[in-house]
Amino acid sequence: MKRLKIILQSNLFYIILSLILIIFIFINTNLRHYSSSFNDKTKKIIARIESFTIDGDKISFYFKEKEKFVATYYLKSEKEKKYFQNNLKIGLKVLIEGEKNDLQNNTIPNTFNYRKYLYNKKIYFSFLINKITITNQKISKLAQIKNLSLNRIEKLNNNPYLKAFILGDKDLMPQDISKVIQNNGVSHLFALSGMHLSFIYEFLNKILKKLKFKKIIIYSFLLFYLGLASFPISFIRAFLFTVFLDFNKSFDISISKIKILYLVAIITLFSNPFYIYDIGFIYTFIITFSLLFCSNLLKVKNKILQIGIVSIITFLFSAPITIFINYELNLSSIINNIILVPFVSIIIFPLAILTFFLSFFLPIFEFITTILGHLNIFLHHFSCPIIFGKINIFEVLIYYVLLCILVKYKSKLLVVIFLIYLLFLYNKNIFIKYYSVYYLDVGQGDASLLVSPQNKEVILIDTGGQITYEKESWQKRNKEYNVGETIIQFLKSKRIRKIDFLLLTHGDLDHIGYANYLVDNIKIKKVMINNDQINSFEKNIIQKVPQVFKYQSPYFIYKNLNKLKYDNENDNSLISYFQIYNYQFLFMGDASKKVELDLLAKYSLKIDFLKLGHHGSKTSSDEQFLKEVSPQYAIISAGRNNRYNHPSSETINLLQKYHLNILNTQKHGTIEIRITKEKYHISLNSS
Repeated sequence: MKRLKIILQSNLFYIILSLILIIFIFINTNLRHYSSSFNDKTKKIIARIESFTIDGDKISFYFKEKEKFVATYYLKSEKEKKYFQNNLKIGLKVLIEGEKNDLQNNTIPNTFNYRKYLYNKKIYFSFLINKITITNQKISKLAQIKNLSLNRIEKLNNNPYLKAFILGDKDLMPQDISKVIQNNGVSHLFALSGMHLSFIYEFLNKILKKLKFKKIIIYSFLLFYLGLASFPISFIRAFLFTVFLDFNKSFDISISKIKILYLVAIITLFSNPFYIYDIGFIYTFIITFSLLFCSNLLKVKNKILQIGIVSIITFLFSAPITIFINYELNLSSIINNIILVPFVSIIIFPLAILTFFLSFFLPIFEFITTILGHLNIFLHHFSCPIIFGKINIFEVLIYYVLLCILVKYKSKLLVVIFLIYLLFLYNKNIFIKYYSVYYLDVGQGDASLLVSPQNKEVILIDTGGQITYEKESWQKRNKEYNVGETIIQFLKSKRIRKIDFLLLTHGDLDHIGYANYLVDNIKIKKVMINNDQINSFEKNIIQKVPQVFKYQSPYFIYKNLNKLKYDNENDNSLISYFQIYNYQFLFMGDASKKVELDLLAKYSLKIDFLKLGHHGSKTSSDEQFLKEVSPQYAIISAGRNNRYNHPSSETINLLQKYHLNILNTQKHGTIEIRITKEKYHISLNSS
């Protein structure tokens, strides 16, 4: 024990361990490449259910059989939904039949990469299920307890807050509430973490204080709870840190809490090097480190003041990670945490545990969580988001170096340097010297973005959108994928804080479906719509954004070429011509061949980049039109495996006949063209 004490107190030991760890992580996460052991032709798999979520007409699964994988099944009837609700259980073995699919990368830059996310969790494929058959009812003891816990929560009105606070699972949380919680910067309160462990530890420590082996009982219960909650990393960190603290005290090792935290991080990363990419891992260790590093600042008697200081410290230390992930920072999250942390830790979490075991507390719990929901919505109205855009890992490291030096030496000069550095991060767009044109991959729809140097003018042509169909109540999902959120995330990553001009070519939902979402989430100065009849979507937009009929661009040469009125929505599309330096761009909306020929009669056009009309449909791209405008590049925006078979083979053959360079969002993802006076550069973001 004496030798161990000397080793653990030695700084050299941690330096050597760090070097070994860096090499270990680099080899295992960068040099080694992993793939599925199942071949691509796999049609049937017998696998055990690790977890599942039934949401409307969709079941999402995590399975394990030799390796972990995700799967999706679309329910065919309400009767079938009820059957699976009654019969599916965690731990069951099932035979699934369907098709193995490769996971896709993000096709809009700087947005959530689902493939990478799953790869870091050692998941390498997804499976689209056509048929599920339960093959084995035998379930492990832990899985049985998990199922009992889920059944218990279901009997308690399937309360989403109860599931979040007891099992750390936010799947039942309504999408709008989840978004508000995330924007308020209080998501950590709804995940099992050190706060929850501390409460359980202290509670058990008090009621078992007279027992000789109380620590073993406490650790056993916490370990069991870890398994029940599927081993969330923040809870793993808290558990190991608590065990090591007790070990340090019991055996008088005399090492600092920061070194204990570092040991916990090292052990965790050696057990799974991919944790280094886990956001939960990064947050839990950074925040815990910040409180240990700044412990001298927390030595105040006033509890309210102490909570305020804790909130400021955790905000400052988590800020670069938040910016790195979300591209923005909400200043009001400091106040939100001061208000909500005591509310959740002192009242709601203990009440959640009581309610889980004693159902007569449910009305009180529902009343208190209703207050919590309204409080979150109220606080959201005072959000103060600051968009910093994309920053790199080196900028994050510089931030931490400056912050740690500032905390240690508390110099006014260091405060000034720190603030200057933040201003630099905020204003990095001043270094952008080129124009950018993006043809965004929004699936079966259209959205194009033009950005001037330094982001001084931003123009968005259409927003994309999804044509929705009326669903029965049992089919309606709690969470729907929203490309509008992805577009907003992309804009934030590029430090785009406003849209100067929104052109909505026509009223079809695949072109304007996400316009309302964008209007509600980013400042839009002006909007132009076509000269056809206005539908309800367009009316809603022009009630929120000033409508214009002409637009003078300060940084682009811009013209609307379609001022005639036709007898259908597609032909009335705005047709936008832009010139950037000596390069000409044309955006055709959904205009047909008739409109194209009318353009030829009125204008002499030579175009470098032609955005084809109607997603490459055979109703557009007339041969004479293509011959006259003679574009270098023909750009098509269409969804993968779309029901309309866009682009048509007829259009593709015609483009090939004239040897045009074809760029298609189906194949190439988002297409970016960077333009300077001398040249242009095309970047593709294929999946």
